[in-house]
Amino acid sequence: MHGTALLLLAALSGLAACVHSAPPAGAAAAPPDKGGMMMAMCPMSVPGTQVYAADTANGEALTFTTAPDQTAELRIRVHAMANMHNQRHGGAGGGPAMMEGMPMPPPSRAWVEDVQNGARISLTPNDPADLEKLRSAARMHATHMQQHGCGMGKM
Repeated sequence: MHGTALLLLAALSGLAACVHSAPPAGAAAAPPDKGGMMMAMCPMSVPGTQVYAADTANGEALTFTTAPDQTAELRIRVHAMANMHNQRHGGAGGGPAMMEGMPMPPPSRAWVEDVQNGARISLTPNDPADLEKLRSAARMHATHMQQHGCGMGKM
């Protein structure tokens, strides 16, 4: 259950408005690790990646950036994270917790837009009353990813 929890975001990383590309060529060849495919698709595994959270009028945005030569790979992974978020957290029942010890975001939808040297996942709760709960969960997730990547390390 720990492994499936991360690819929520996605982040925050398969937003409703984006189309997911095929997995990167290197992902299939990556040796299995604690998270298996989750780790292979983690945006934070792209060298030089940083993530920043910011409130938006209707939700929260997570912006992932990296070096120009790593941008295409990062965007693939952010789109995959958002697709997973919509699959797990888009319905009325929410989904599993993102990572062990992390709060479960409320039912919400995500979409991705490409930005200079990266991509931004925007999240909006299905119920406007869940705005602060969504913001808090997304900010906590961003902090965890910045410190620990997509691993299961505790905050």
